[in-house]
Amino acid sequence: MFRFRTPRLLRKVPKKVLVPLVAAAAAVVIVVAPAPVALATAFLLPAVGLGLLGAELAALRRERRDRARKKRHQAEEKRRERTSEQASAERLSELEHRLWRGDSRTAEAGLREYSVDPAHSPERRSRALEDLAARYEYTGDAVRAQQMRRSALLTDVSAPSAARVNSVMGSRGRTVHFDVLMVSHFALPGGTTGSNAQEIEAQSRAGLRTGLLHHPIADWSRSKPISPKIMRLVDGDRVRFVHWSDRITCDLLLIRHPKICNRIADDLPDVEAAHTALVINQPPYRYYGQGGAGEEIWQLERVHSNLLDRFGEHTWYPIGPAVRDALVGHHLDEIPDMPLSSWDWVNIIDMDEWIRPEPRPFDSTVRIGRHSRDHVSKWPETRELLEAAYPPVEGYEYRVLGGAESPERLLGGLPPNWTVHPFDTVPARDFLHELDLYVYFTSTDYVEAFGRSPLEAMAVGLPTVLPQQFKPLFGDAGIYTEPAGVQAEIDLLMTDRERHVRQVERARQVVRDRFSYDAHLRRLGDVGVRAARPE
Repeated sequence: MFRFRTPRLLRKVPKKVLVPLVAAAAAVVIVVAPAPVALATAFLLPAVGLGLLGAELAALRRERRDRARKKRHQAEEKRRERTSEQASAERLSELEHRLWRGDSRTAEAGLREYSVDPAHSPERRSRALEDLAARYEYTGDAVRAQQMRRSALLTDVSAPSAARVNSVMGSRGRTVHFDVLMVSHFALPGGTTGSNAQEIEAQSRAGLRTGLLHHPIADWSRSKPISPKIMRLVDGDRVRFVHWSDRITCDLLLIRHPKICNRIADDLPDVEAAHTALVINQPPYRYYGQGGAGEEIWQLERVHSNLLDRFGEHTWYPIGPAVRDALVGHHLDEIPDMPLSSWDWVNIIDMDEWIRPEPRPFDSTVRIGRHSRDHVSKWPETRELLEAAYPPVEGYEYRVLGGAESPERLLGGLPPNWTVHPFDTVPARDFLHELDLYVYFTSTDYVEAFGRSPLEAMAVGLPTVLPQQFKPLFGDAGIYTEPAGVQAEIDLLMTDRERHVRQVERARQVVRDRFSYDAHLRRLGDVGVRAARPE
């Protein structure tokens, strides 16, 4: 059936203006034009007017339906939130009753799990930790009670009271020793927190004691709670939060994220470290193109000066070759005596946790995936490059975790063979286990500091197709090509099963040698952590 459609340009013109303009133009034509044209215009004018009126009425009906649908959706969301809030409150109340009414062991485990579950509000999670602190204090475990109170303080987003701060203060005259004291912004949602969590876990399994000093980045939000990924690892024994009132000695003071040192906090613990390391997980600028650098992330000279003033001599460890190349190639003249290590502090991963026992059975589709934050820099910058790296080929399915607004904008909408999950809505390990291949291409001028996403894909056992910039980091673990060569690599891997298996095994060996927990313990031993030599 025919539907009158107004041109896109005309839709932007207010109808109060458009209708008089059309009528005036038609009147001029009727008066000036030859008789046949004038007669045709006289007949067409009412039809055009009716068409415009019909289109306007249809648009109004659609707008009314959309408003009603949105209102119903909002009402349903509010109902779900109320139901979820009620269930959360009831669960906490149940655990609190159990804690003090004869079922303390079960309640303690439940409260620990509740306190790290992001489905509950930060205020309730903080309350669960305060409940645990009260229990530990009652049983005479003052150290764990203090740790739970510190965790509660860092989980709650509200401003702390003086009494609450006083309850977490360190003991005067007492010095605490850690094998590793980690300083970072532990509330971040992405790769920094993932890297911290992996190293904390590796150290804890090896019997090392790790202190955590939460240091929010000065010009970012300070009110975000500590990531549940970190909270899960804090046990009050091998992994503890430290406070600015503590006195600490450590074999290694490890600061992750140079932007922290743009402005170091006024109040810090009294720390005596045998070795101080800054892990540089981002170059000073986000881009380094032919037109120069763009979008400053952290200030090189300021970070160097602040670190010297506060902690004295220290060493910089780039997180990978890309960051090292940026520092040496673009910034060495700013700090000729840059305290740069000869080797990189690469990310690590627990292979036993991530590996899948066998690949997805081959069928008529090729399931290709990638996961990352949905930033414009994380995707190819033009439609041509995007479609070369992620070819629109029949039989290819694309799975994305983290959002895909950038490709949606470039393509004018996502094709039906793309499935997109928002950031952190699916565990990355589970997401990767459902794929056949992994393809990861970013903006041409973007400096990917490391590439934790490809590392996770390799650990799972996915052949991983990457741009050449990743070869110095991953070596034989990756398959390297330009965007135009991606389709050929995919077809080779999916038609040659032996090639597929060989690539998976090569990648696993590289990950085991360079990015495993054992590799991390070896490097800790190299910088003087005494208990960190794996057998």
